[in-house]
Amino acid sequence: MGTTKLFLYYIFTASLFLGVSTTHVCEIENYVSNCVYTVACEIYAGSASAANCNSEPYVTFVLKKSTANILTAGFFGATNFDSRVRVINASNNNWNIIAESTFRYYSKVEHITISNNKIKEIQNMAFRPLIYLKTLNLSRNEISTLGLNSLYTHDDKESDVVSLDLSFNNLEVLQSGLFQRMNKLMRLYLQYNKINDLPDDVFMNLRNLTSLELQHNYLKSFNMTLINLKSLQILDVSDNNLVRLSGYELNRLTALVSANFSNNAIETLESNCFNQAFNLQLLDLSNNKIKSTLESVMLINNVKLFYLDLKNNSLTTIEDNVFKHNNLTYLSLQNNNITGPITESTFTGLQKLDVLNLYDQSITSLGHAAFSELTSLEVLNLGKNKISAINTSCFGLMTNLQVLDLSNNAISDLLFTENSLINLTEFKLNNNNLSKISSGQFVNQTQLKRLDLSMNKIKIIERFALPLSNLQYLNVTGNSLTGTIEPDTFSPAKYLSYLDLSNFNFSKVKNMSFVNLPALARMNLSNNVIDEIGCNNFIDLKNMYSLDLSHNHLKILGLRNGSNNLKSLYLNNNNLKSLPSMNISGVLYLDLSHNNITNVSDTFFEQLQNIKALHMSYNRIKHFNNKYTNFLTKLTDLSLSHNDIDKIDLSLFGELISLDISSNRLNCIDKDFLKNVDNLQALDLSNNNITALPPGTFQNIKILKMLNMSSNHLSNLRYGSVRGLHRTEVLDISKNDITEFDVDVFHECIELKKLIIDYNKIKAIDFDRLLVVAPKLSSVSLGGNPLSCKEIVRNMRSVNHTFFRPMEVTSVDKIYHEDNVHGIRCGDINANTTKPEKKETDSSQQSSPAMYFVYALVPVLFVVLVIIGIAYFKHYRRNSNDNFSELRLRRSLEISSSSIQTDFLN
Repeated sequence: MGTTKLFLYYIFTASLFLGVSTTHVCEIENYVSNCVYTVACEIYAGSASAANCNSEPYVTFVLKKSTANILTAGFFGATNFDSRVRVINASNNNWNIIAESTFRYYSKVEHITISNNKIKEIQNMAFRPLIYLKTLNLSRNEISTLGLNSLYTHDDKESDVVSLDLSFNNLEVLQSGLFQRMNKLMRLYLQYNKINDLPDDVFMNLRNLTSLELQHNYLKSFNMTLINLKSLQILDVSDNNLVRLSGYELNRLTALVSANFSNNAIETLESNCFNQAFNLQLLDLSNNKIKSTLESVMLINNVKLFYLDLKNNSLTTIEDNVFKHNNLTYLSLQNNNITGPITESTFTGLQKLDVLNLYDQSITSLGHAAFSELTSLEVLNLGKNKISAINTSCFGLMTNLQVLDLSNNAISDLLFTENSLINLTEFKLNNNNLSKISSGQFVNQTQLKRLDLSMNKIKIIERFALPLSNLQYLNVTGNSLTGTIEPDTFSPAKYLSYLDLSNFNFSKVKNMSFVNLPALARMNLSNNVIDEIGCNNFIDLKNMYSLDLSHNHLKILGLRNGSNNLKSLYLNNNNLKSLPSMNISGVLYLDLSHNNITNVSDTFFEQLQNIKALHMSYNRIKHFNNKYTNFLTKLTDLSLSHNDIDKIDLSLFGELISLDISSNRLNCIDKDFLKNVDNLQALDLSNNNITALPPGTFQNIKILKMLNMSSNHLSNLRYGSVRGLHRTEVLDISKNDITEFDVDVFHECIELKKLIIDYNKIKAIDFDRLLVVAPKLSSVSLGGNPLSCKEIVRNMRSVNHTFFRPMEVTSVDKIYHEDNVHGIRCGDINANTTKPEKKETDSSQQSSPAMYFVYALVPVLFVVLVIIGIAYFKHYRRNSNDNFSELRLRRSLEISSSSIQTDFLN
């Protein structure tokens, strides 16, 4: 055994050596000249066939896929282009430690990127003597500490490095003096580390630093850390744990242009924090817990400030004139707790403001000229406040305002719109207390494209009230509109694309109420109480493809002008006694169900030569076939359920895919009944008076997927009754009178997956045979039959322990308060009698599954024996192999038989 293992080890080792190239030559890429090109090496540093260079060289050295526990200068000993290298790019390697003077051969290198190399330690003087180094990228490693001299590039000179990237590491502490010899540094990236504290003097010598990235660390305060950064322009400390911003920490950053303190836990913001930041332009304080009042002196010196984000804080008060000295173009105070009114002085000085967000506050009113000075404002969001009063002069002459959100307030009138907001294009007034939209209400808002009046208490929209000339979107849902729809209320509107007037109490649509809507694609008038629609409606609706008039009280419908482009018409759940009179020749889907229609012999159907779906269930139709309906030859979906039909000729509808004629008065069907419907896939004949399925009934439909014959009077299934159902997957014959259930009747149902036989009179089912006959059967529903509980238990165990696919035995109705097996109601007819031979019978029946199991194993064992026989000719003797195979066969059978018996005993 040991010799074999040793032999395999040598084979494996040899294969590893054979799979590794032994060449030391690296590839030349991006060749520009003999002096400018890229050397790309994999696994280790090698040589490159480089020509002579007669000018200043600029070679980029790329190294990847190498491994070194301690990276030293010796790793680069084989390179022959050292003095030409100006850029080193070594990413996606596996290095643990960078040793002292590792890159000394590349003394003229200017840019080093060694990111994403799993580096854990940088030893002191690792980058000596790289005196020309300008940028150093150590990001995306696993560095947790840095030695005091680890970043030095020379023993006694200042470093020339201007950009240092230490982001995405595991740094927790930065030692004092770490950047002592880096006074030329301009950009320092420390984001995505674990820094929780900064020594006061850690940045002492970084007088030229312009950008400091500290986001995504664990800092709680600055203390005196930043006071020496006189040149700092960009500061990002977002996503830390800061709790306070003090003046002594920040007010010496005189060059600051952009500051990001978002996503901290700041509660206190001192008023003098930024009083020395004369160049500040962007300030982000969003997503904190600031409770301080915005004092009028807080931003008094920040005259260049144009972006201020204070959203998601806890501000309660804004002092007057706080923004007076700024040049803000964007201001967000969203989701604070500002209370009380907005006055004329609140936003004084914001003449250049483009966007103002005051969403989700507790503002109660908008006073006189509250926004009158905001002459450049384009977007104003006042949604989700408590505004109940708006002064008529509130918005003044804000000619640039395009988007105004006043949603989710307590506004009850729109008087403030009369002499202002003339260029508004989007107006949100949803979720307020409006009760009436008066005529001329939006007379000045002719440029409106989107208007939301939903979820108010509007009962009346008067004529000429809505600004329809340019309107593209109108939402009035969730109101209490009632009465009559008048002309000039919702039309003409040449740009409106969708109109939803459903779920109101409209009772009548007058003539000319819906005209000149050329862009309208869908109209919904469902769920009203409309009993009359004027005949001169839906004129010039050339683009409308869907009209929903369902769930109303219409008794008749006659329209003089139809729409040839209409594709879907919903008239279901009305009181129609006759077919509508309208020109809808292009309709593909028509729903007339749940009406009182008795006669379908009407010229109305002559125009519907292309209709695909016709639903007329729940009417009073006795005869469907006539000279008009017989021409609906392109029907694919026909529903006639719950009528009084006793016979129907389907042979004319050869393209039918789905047919529902349930709950009618059909009493017999045969092979001629389904003649010429070869494409049928779903057939529902339930709840009729059908007593028999003669052999050959379904022989003409070859692709039927679902058949529902439930709730009829079938007493048995004959051989040939289900012939043709070889593609059927779901068969429902529940709620019939079947007593004898011969499973071999389904021998042609090879695709059957679900069989429903509930509520018949079946006393016994041969499950083992059924699963052989229907090999894909996965669910049998059998509740409500006089089956004994033991019979159900036995069959459930049998199918679950014998066959390799899962099988569900279930019931349509689950009953747990009577005798049941997993909710399947049963009656145990042998509960009080025990026959001696019963055990024998059970044993016999238990052996049946074992036989099937053996049958299933035979092909597998045969393949195993063949493979072993072939192996014999190469390695083993026949006798030993035969004995081994027989032993495996016996053990397999013993284990299988034992497993089956154990399951049955359980």
